Amino acid sequence: MFPFQSLFPFKEGIQKWLQQSHSTEIEKYVQDSISKSITNSMQMYGHHAEILKKLFRNDEHTDSHTFDHSSVAPKLDINIFESHDDIYLKIPIKDSFPLSQLKIFHTSNQAIIEGIPSPEDRHVIPLPSVVKKKGASTNYKDGILQIKIPKRIDLQYTEIDVPTID
Repeated sequence: MFPFQSLFPFKEGIQKWLQQSHSTEIEKYVQDSISKSITNSMQMYGHHAEILKKLFRNDEHTDSHTFDHSSVAPKLDINIFESHDDIYLKIPIKDSFPLSQLKIFHTSNQAIIEGIPSPEDRHVIPLPSVVKKKGASTNYKDGILQIKIPKRIDLQYTEIDVPTID
């Protein structure tokens, strides 16, 4: 059946190796690599590095990851979608919440929302496409804050020369 049987004497060894479960070793290696990478690259950010270390630290007693949520802003429920011209962010807000304490900023690829649910909370939301600097607007209706940011259509492109193969 296999015409090159004599050239591959290790075929049975490979099949045995593939049948064994190596997932725990691979998972441990990936977790260690991520943890080391985050530790090395985020040392300059002080407190944030500690939060990330806790997130990726594997607890000795259980298989789950431990994470202290008290030091991080609670997750904000945001629905993001885009049309041909705009990106929309919809955030449910309780009627009793004072909208005047909200601060909303955006860069070309992120939205930053501060002051919700508590005044010291800050949320950075990656946007699905590049947006314009001006023209963003907000609307509050029926307990939903809608943020509309116009997309930037960047049709500029540059050709890159490809060398010929001699």
